[in-house]
Amino acid sequence: MATFEIKTKEKMNVNGEFVDKGMSVQISTMNSNPFDDVEKIHKAFLRVHGLDLKSAGYLNMGYLAFSSI
Repeated sequence: MATFEIKTKEKMNVNGEFVDKGMSVQISTMNSNPFDDVEKIHKAFLRVHGLDLKSAGYLNMGYLAFSSI
């Protein structure tokens, strides 16, 4: 199982909350690309930072970058 760090690429406003570039979460997945399991990324940002990137439209590779840990 691979572990990935998902980071924001740029500053953004998520439902009235300011998000700075570089805010990150970690997820583990069986996939080689963590965006194949985008729901885990969504849940991690909700759990760790209280941010709903999915409803704000920021839950994609245009706004987020990943690296293997």
